[in-house]
Amino acid sequence: MVMHLQRSIQTSRGGRLWHRFRSDQRGNVVVLCGMLLPVAVATVGVAISFSSGSTTRASMQSALDAAVLAGLSESNVADPVATARHVFRSNISGFARGSASEIQATFILDATTLTGQATGQAANLFGGLVGTKTYPVSVSAKAVRNLFPVCMLGLNGRDRGSFDINGNPDFNATCAVQANSTSSSGMTQEGRALVRAKKFGVTGGSRTNAFSPPPVDGSTTVADPYAGIPFPYFDRCNVSKKGLDIKTRTTLSPGTFQPGIYVMVDGPFWVRGGGVVTGNEVMIAFTGRDSTLYLWGNSSVTLTSPKTGTYANMQFMADRDNQDTARAWVSIGGAAGNPDGIPKLTYDGVAYFPTQNFWMFGNAIINANSPTMTMVADKIWVQGSATVNVTNENRRNLQVGPAPQTSFGARLVN
Repeated sequence: MVMHLQRSIQTSRGGRLWHRFRSDQRGNVVVLCGMLLPVAVATVGVAISFSSGSTTRASMQSALDAAVLAGLSESNVADPVATARHVFRSNISGFARGSASEIQATFILDATTLTGQATGQAANLFGGLVGTKTYPVSVSAKAVRNLFPVCMLGLNGRDRGSFDINGNPDFNATCAVQANSTSSSGMTQEGRALVRAKKFGVTGGSRTNAFSPPPVDGSTTVADPYAGIPFPYFDRCNVSKKGLDIKTRTTLSPGTFQPGIYVMVDGPFWVRGGGVVTGNEVMIAFTGRDSTLYLWGNSSVTLTSPKTGTYANMQFMADRDNQDTARAWVSIGGAAGNPDGIPKLTYDGVAYFPTQNFWMFGNAIINANSPTMTMVADKIWVQGSATVNVTNENRRNLQVGPAPQTSFGARLVN
């Protein structure tokens, strides 16, 4: 009787244990984790490899961008491709070198465009478990040179100060300024006035304090674009006649500078005092001794250049083949008993004085515009408190060729 009762108790306990075992799912969790572990490891491996590859690719892209920009950054870089290769190698990070192999870059220069392509084999940290041990990565970049028109050109090829800023003038140009002098001081500045242009270039060297941007020494010489234009035909003046000297508001018969070509022979075009001169589609030419442009006192000259013909867009033109003309100086500033005067010159065309200095000083105000060049002279000097604003716009829709171009810097393109 007792034995039967014990068996019943044991049987009852065993059933309960078996029932608990059947209903407990903790063992299933252990089995499931074992099944998912390889998947989880693979997922983490892919994520780590992807992150490492992305960082490697970003490093390569940054180095390649810097390389193509450096290759085109300056107009005087002798070999843009060699420069790009050197910059790429110098800028590849230590991480990229450690996480990838066979990193190399190739570059192709096509005129003003430099294209780069970089490739490598990124390491797969979980290679063999997930995918191959390495996988290819590649990046590309393209840069183009920034080109600006040259609007002011100092032709002197050897002297100091082919382009010079002295004192406290206000100078602003929306285009480029070039000095062709090979002197180590071909572009100079005395004082600390802020001088602005898209680019300052000098064939030799510069000595400046506050040019924005700083001059590019060793810039390519810009040839005289007007050397082939002939000086206009003219008749010699009667030596007994007095030259034209405008001191007050004057009307020149048959009107205020009617359209056409005016030649100053053996004397200047000289406006002083309170003289006011205006003219549309006018070119003033200079030949002979002391034949140049003087603008003094509180005088004002406002002109536009011819629209068509041989002298389209030519505002002033000095005779480059006359040795007497070469000894004259353009003089725009306060003088003739009124050193504090404010002379104003506004013109739309080219001021071409290839063998003369163009001197702007005192309190002069010069507003020069041209779709090609605005000023070509042997030397260009801006001094005192003069204000000079130079723009390169085709406001009258003239059918003329573009100004010479110069490069400065580069930009990335897609």
